[in-house]
Amino acid sequence: MNLLTAMKVFDRVCLLGSLSAAARDLNMSTTAVSRTIKELEDDLGVRLINRTTRRLALTEAGREYGSRARTLLDEVQELQDATRGLHREARGVIRISCSNVLGHTRITRLVPKFLEENPLITVEFNLTSRYVVGVVEEGYDVAIRFEQQNDSALISRRLGEVRNYVCATPEYCERHGRPMHPGELAGHSCVLSNFAKRIGTWPFTTPEGPFAAPVGGRISTNSVEAAYQMTLAGFGIGNLPSLLVNNAVRSGQLEVLLEEFRPESSPIYALYPHRTYVAAKVRAFVDFLIRELSPDLEG
Repeated sequence: MNLLTAMKVFDRVCLLGSLSAAARDLNMSTTAVSRTIKELEDDLGVRLINRTTRRLALTEAGREYGSRARTLLDEVQELQDATRGLHREARGVIRISCSNVLGHTRITRLVPKFLEENPLITVEFNLTSRYVVGVVEEGYDVAIRFEQQNDSALISRRLGEVRNYVCATPEYCERHGRPMHPGELAGHSCVLSNFAKRIGTWPFTTPEGPFAAPVGGRISTNSVEAAYQMTLAGFGIGNLPSLLVNNAVRSGQLEVLLEEFRPESSPIYALYPHRTYVAAKVRAFVDFLIRELSPDLEG
């Protein structure tokens, strides 16, 4: 049994929660993964995993071994990278997960410049509408999201923020009127989205201080792009990022409401695995975004 290989296999099983998922991730057969875990257990003289036909659960010994193995594997990777010179030179494949709206409106147009500055890096770029992504579990180096994730395994770096606008079509405003204060939104049909948790209340900054405006409506969605399209179709009032609505506002398709009351902005974060050593390629990409993204957000 190769101990380092066995530790890597066990680590992937712990992270992904199943033998078959670990097998796919490691390009091994499920049988080979199971045999490796069994050999590791035999070598240690303890059971690490309780297996049933429906689920897999770590034993107390498995949880302890998995945690310490993760630390050792990070240190081994740090040693390998340092020896290869990766601590001085950014190189290799960087896997990035990004929300659709950020990817389509900003990040993808910055990636070519990043690659020009870092000729030894290759980017694998995954756009998704999912609000939360398993950065560690799915093997990403960096995820770019509107909100932080409550995950102690991740480091969050703030990249900037996006201004939001409360807006509706001129036709909606003619039929239903224009709210003059955030408190009047309760009497309107609002397009609700879990983007920045805008479901039950919309936070504003007013001359009197913070104000949480109650909102309701017949439409709610888990996609900010869908909320934008439904607002554009005249179904109600939306609270949407400037990245999406700027062009529609300029063309007159949407009208900005409550301009004297500013909706709470949406911060953007880079999320990456919490390790003692962060690969140079990850540092290079996050530092690039901090430099390039913030000035570009309102454009």
